[in-house]
Amino acid sequence: MLFNSSRARFMVRLASSLLAGLYSLGAVAQAPSQTLPPEVAALLARAKVPQGAMAALVVDAAPALNGKSAPLLSYRANTAMNPASVMKLVTTYAGLELLGPSFTWNTPVYVDGTIAGGVLQGNLVIQGKGDPKLVLERLWLLLRRVQGLGIKTITGDILLDRSAFAASAQNPADFDDQPLRPYNAAPDALLINFKSVVMTFVPNLASGNASVSFEPPLAGVQAQTSVPLSAGQSGSATLAACGDYRAQLQADFSDPLRMAFNGSYPVACGEKVWAVAYADPTSYAERAVAGMWQEMGGKLGGRVREGRAAPNQTPAFELVSPPLAEVIRDINKYSNNVMAQQLFLTLSLQRSGTASNEASREEVS
Repeated sequence: MLFNSSRARFMVRLASSLLAGLYSLGAVAQAPSQTLPPEVAALLARAKVPQGAMAALVVDAAPALNGKSAPLLSYRANTAMNPASVMKLVTTYAGLELLGPSFTWNTPVYVDGTIAGGVLQGNLVIQGKGDPKLVLERLWLLLRRVQGLGIKTITGDILLDRSAFAASAQNPADFDDQPLRPYNAAPDALLINFKSVVMTFVPNLASGNASVSFEPPLAGVQAQTSVPLSAGQSGSATLAACGDYRAQLQADFSDPLRMAFNGSYPVACGEKVWAVAYADPTSYAERAVAGMWQEMGGKLGGRVREGRAAPNQTPAFELVSPPLAEVIRDINKYSNNVMAQQLFLTLSLQRSGTASNEASREEVS
């Protein structure tokens, strides 16, 4: 999965420090503490977050459900704060209430033509319905099922129907000025792998280079498959500390048709995985489907493009997502913005067949 790992790690450490501090204070048996545990105060100081920027209310969940639990910690609990990612709890709770924990997203696949001798004379249509977890492994499974229908060659096009969601005007840089972070992807009815590219760096001392692999393979994109290892004072690869390897790589992702590096890779980092949002998100789905279909040995006479499924057409099959109860664990544990947006838009899509933020707000109001 592709998430904001540094933010997630900080939140995990913060929660762990809260629990450790409460335990050390014997908070379960005492009146609620009005001050932060020392462990939490130290963690905030290291992160340069002022204590006045935080509010916390900690209760024992089981008794709280029966209204019998006193707070274990109440720190500025009545202070109005920006809810930030806590709002994802509202979204996921609404999803459980309105859709149910067993709800799944279906991605229908249609065959528009005839199949004979491994050849589809016609088009293949993939219709997005908002699945927030259509990651690479599941895209591979979808295309493998297409091949299981006896299709190795498609003479026409592969059409991607993304009409269930209106095109988003969201700028990926609006949230935190980090447009290449996967969690800043805009919602999409056919959201494939968060519109992101996963790069794996593996250093090789013998060659003096680190190999770079890219997933998924994006059709039409030239990707640099090796980068020099960092050189020490003697000119040989150094075993110095890893440091900020991303900055040292001097990556250049400005050209959607070329992913390149102008720097070097520290050998001390060992193997690393770096996920970035693709520079041209509007073409990502087309490139990912075309690249993976080709990698799987499939042939395509036409191209991958946007299109619409015919009304009342029966799908050849539907790829079913994990249940909502499983999906919301990823949404809340990793604070994944785009997955939460996908779920939010699904609320109105399921009720009226049309997805919009305004209609979904009415569903939860």
